[in-house]
Amino acid sequence: METPENFMFYAISTTVVVSYVYYLILDKIKLENTYNNPKKERKQFLIRKISGFLILGLIPVTFAAVFFEFNPQLYLGFSGSASFHWDLQAFVIILLLLINFINARNADLQSKYPEMRIKRWSEKSLLVAWLGWFIYLMGYEYLFRGVLLFSCIDAFGIGPAVVINLALYSALHLPKGFKEAIAAIPFGAFLCYITIESNSIIPAILIHAIQAISAEFSCIYRNKEMLLTNKLTS
Repeated sequence: METPENFMFYAISTTVVVSYVYYLILDKIKLENTYNNPKKERKQFLIRKISGFLILGLIPVTFAAVFFEFNPQLYLGFSGSASFHWDLQAFVIILLLLINFINARNADLQSKYPEMRIKRWSEKSLLVAWLGWFIYLMGYEYLFRGVLLFSCIDAFGIGPAVVINLALYSALHLPKGFKEAIAAIPFGAFLCYITIESNSIIPAILIHAIQAISAEFSCIYRNKEMLLTNKLTS
């Protein structure tokens, strides 16, 4: 029998399982960081990001649609009840751009981002970085701020749902370091807030994508070992 509790249990257990599976896959598809093979770096990067979209997004949502009569359009804001709060989004996006540009001077951050360790960044490489992050985060946010958040709200209410969401979201960042896991908490809290307020995951996808892409591009710009070129083919 389909109940909010059953769907919530599915959402939490699935989030844990697919997150673990995705990190196993990432361990198998490691970026070689050779600096001198942009084509191979781009290919591996896209495989990693598309795998994330499938494993963290499309597959869990498809299972939810099949076994829980879940409507995949439910959290997209197409019902007419969504209010996207564009002024708040614009303020947060500007703030994130400034923070990322300043933080990109940090050597530790530059050692982690960009994920593709390409020495000469062409327009094609920048486009692949942008596209890869956006595809990945569409699936990622649909799971965390869509299926997981709203299923827990239906079962427990807003407060416990946000706590569960932040706990799992922060834990998923632990492999990247304790600092990043802690930083994920306030950022994740805002994404939960804007999702609940707008009744749509679209703001969370846009904000998270801009945050990730701007962090990558800022680290490329700040990294003295990386150069920007205007060659589309390199």
